[in-house]
Amino acid sequence: MATATNDMACFDDLLTCTICLETLKFPKYLPCLHTFCESCIETYIVSSTQKEKESEEFKCPVCRKFVSYSKTAKKAETWASTLPTNHFVMSMLDKRAIQRSEKVCNSCQVNNKTKEAISWCTICEEAFCEQCDECHKSFKISAKHKLILIHEIQAGNSDLKISEVLRCEEHPEKIVEVYCVDHSKPCCTLCATLSHRKCENVTSIENAAKSIKQSKLTTTLVKKLDERNKELNEIIESRKDCMTQFETTSENIIQDVSTLKTAVTEHLDKLQEKIKVEVASSKKRVIMKFTDEVNTFSSYKSTSANWQSVINRSIEQGSDQQCLMEVNKIGPKMTILEKEMKEDMQKMKNLTLHFVPSELTEKFETSAESFGCLNLVEEDFPSTLSVGGLWERVNFRSGDIKILHRINAAESSQTSAIFIADYLVITSLNNSNVAKYRIDGHFVDSLAVESYPRDIAQVDQTQVAIAIYNNNKILFVDIAKMRLLRTLDLSGIQVFGLCFVEGNTFITSYGSTLTWVNSLGNKVKQKTTRGNSYYVSTTDMKDHIYGDGDNYVSRVVGDTTKFTYKDTNLITPRGIGIDFDGNIYIAGCNSKNIHQISNDGKLIRVIQVEPLGIKRPFVIRFAPNSNMFVVTCYD
Repeated sequence: MATATNDMACFDDLLTCTICLETLKFPKYLPCLHTFCESCIETYIVSSTQKEKESEEFKCPVCRKFVSYSKTAKKAETWASTLPTNHFVMSMLDKRAIQRSEKVCNSCQVNNKTKEAISWCTICEEAFCEQCDECHKSFKISAKHKLILIHEIQAGNSDLKISEVLRCEEHPEKIVEVYCVDHSKPCCTLCATLSHRKCENVTSIENAAKSIKQSKLTTTLVKKLDERNKELNEIIESRKDCMTQFETTSENIIQDVSTLKTAVTEHLDKLQEKIKVEVASSKKRVIMKFTDEVNTFSSYKSTSANWQSVINRSIEQGSDQQCLMEVNKIGPKMTILEKEMKEDMQKMKNLTLHFVPSELTEKFETSAESFGCLNLVEEDFPSTLSVGGLWERVNFRSGDIKILHRINAAESSQTSAIFIADYLVITSLNNSNVAKYRIDGHFVDSLAVESYPRDIAQVDQTQVAIAIYNNNKILFVDIAKMRLLRTLDLSGIQVFGLCFVEGNTFITSYGSTLTWVNSLGNKVKQKTTRGNSYYVSTTDMKDHIYGDGDNYVSRVVGDTTKFTYKDTNLITPRGIGIDFDGNIYIAGCNSKNIHQISNDGKLIRVIQVEPLGIKRPFVIRFAPNSNMFVVTCYD
């Protein structure tokens, strides 16, 4: 039988900081779930923000994902301390220390004493020496705590689980006791009282986590992670093979050229150098491309492998509650990772290098001008990766539309809406507020804002920006806590529609004008359209799609117009929605329909909205990675 120490040996990858390469101390994790020592990530953040001259974000040292701190005014030196503690890893470190006979009494440590621990309290998650063990049993408040002898743990004769007692992420001093089914959120009693008092489905954490390890959700996620890691290995090996083959081909071409050179006069020396430069240039460019792709998918693999390791360890060593928490963290992120992988795979090309000698090479004494030409052949990379994670795939081009819920967010006038953090958030021009609803349509909370809120855009996982038409402002609101964070004045810039694109830049739209503004409210650029540009949207943060006249919609990437869609059955285009297959939906306000077009501007179908109970569609937005969308009605 394997010893307990050996049982923990395979966890070293989770317990090692990838910055200092030593055992984690005060482990903190980022939104991508990579974990580091608090001191290591603090040093990295300070260095990164100074080097990149960024004051509001930094990249994860492992996967290079951006982590935004735009919603706090604190200095970069303090960001690490505000990151959530990885209690799962801390529990694993304690268990490993116990199994290696390295655990000392936690109570004695407080008094700067070092005594060997003999027992472990599963409630307090602390080790005690013989004297402290007796005291712990004698106190009324801890007399019924479950204590396990350390030598039993080391011998593998105990049922000690990692993180049997869970700490609340919002209130670290509190223990997780309940689970809100409505929001898929583990809570302490304080969370339940403050944030979930109106929720209908709240149960104990033990009941929610029951059978989670054997559930379809967990087994599907484990299977999906295993499949993705295998696919990532294949992609990385394929890229490495292509790189090796390309290098070999390049060297063979050089050898062929050298062999050909021996059969001709010194006149070919200059031509040989020319072809060498071309080969070297192509080789350098392509190898750099392959190297970037290998690095990109290596980072994906690192993230996926880390998630897989966390899930496997929580299944093997964690409690049911911990497994539930890890599944809830990783599941949604898996879908986002898969989408990014698919987008990167669609951009990849297999490149080969061919040398074609010129017809006069062998008879070149008087007329040869070159050895030949280099052809860099591009072939589409075979992308078989399907995106959708644990959610059902649908055919967006032919699927029927089913009404799930109707919400009376305002008695009249215009509304805009967006899905964010498991909520539907709606702005009301008539009510001058922003309201938060559960996905099932139940009202949660609202916040009064300045008059004439026209549109809403997502900034990060909990923050939205709201366009205030009357006063030319953008309001930033924390949806989780429903509070105003800051106000951005756009002097002289009219604001109606709002869209967030790359580089912390917003596009504001009104009438026949699109204006790009940065996070400080400064105008970056402006363009004139045909009109009816009241709403603007984006498919990948790098393009913009907007109403471009009474019957037109245009999609532009950079300064290049990819398409202009025109249809006489589209009258006064307004909101633009995009599903996760890339199909575009245009709300025809006065034509009383929704035009569904492809990503290259081809009409797929026209959806009549009156049978759905909608008079004039105004704004349309999709939930991320979902076939669910919201349509607001002008009337």
